[in-house]
Amino acid sequence: MPLVMLNHYMETIELATSFGRMLRIWRTERRLSQADLANAIETPPRHISFLETGRSNPSRDMVARVAAALDVPLRDRNALLRAAGFADVYRDHSLSDVEMRQLRQAVAYMIRAHNPYPSFVIDRRWNILDANENGKRMMSLVSGSIPFEPPGMTANMLDAVFSSGGFRSYISNWERFARHFIQRLHRESASDEELACVLSRLHDQSDLPNDWWKFDVEHVDAPMLPVEMSIGGARMAFFTVVAGIALPTSVLAQDIKVETMFPANPETERLVRDHEFFSERPTG
Repeated sequence: MPLVMLNHYMETIELATSFGRMLRIWRTERRLSQADLANAIETPPRHISFLETGRSNPSRDMVARVAAALDVPLRDRNALLRAAGFADVYRDHSLSDVEMRQLRQAVAYMIRAHNPYPSFVIDRRWNILDANENGKRMMSLVSGSIPFEPPGMTANMLDAVFSSGGFRSYISNWERFARHFIQRLHRESASDEELACVLSRLHDQSDLPNDWWKFDVEHVDAPMLPVEMSIGGARMAFFTVVAGIALPTSVLAQDIKVETMFPANPETERLVRDHEFFSERPTG
């Protein structure tokens, strides 16, 4: 075989194998068999097997069909397209772009409306892009040496949670909360190499037991796990709701999440509402 043809052949196999690996990861994450996925997109199961092993190359239409069936996020759909040898379809933006003005207004309204309870705007790597007033106050109280004053100075929620000088020392149910959070991160980083690197960094910098960091594919926790906090002698409990943008057409619009904290019991609601608990740094 001529060298040029051989190089082209090897590049094609490499692309297909890369696509196949990513397809297999997403199919496994969605807990679908090859037959399940094949049935969803009306193709023979053998074709799914050939796509995953690299014996068949996907068309652009096939990439779109499997991505839709697996509910793959837009950023990762671009990655699947590139792995299959096609150009990106979904545009990426910065939050400061003119096109993102409506998105900025929407998330600003959401976090302001959530006062007096803390609310944060985060990206897919858990960088805090913005927060409402009590969100900023809460970060200032419990984040220790982690600087935070968005939009000019941001912090990373993962660093704030797992750092010994951050939320960790204030969380009463730390072991259960941390294990639950780590399992969530494993699943989010399954197809996101940059987030996987963040998870690896946290593992290397943390003094948490190694067995805490094992990915448990069967991990199931309570449908709602409140974080129990003890600040300045007061005990509070919050549960969080994460909201996204409906029908996003931009990578950034899908990446942005608004994480809002709600009181999990009447005592927490009273503390936050009646005493402006986060307005001053507690002692003790």
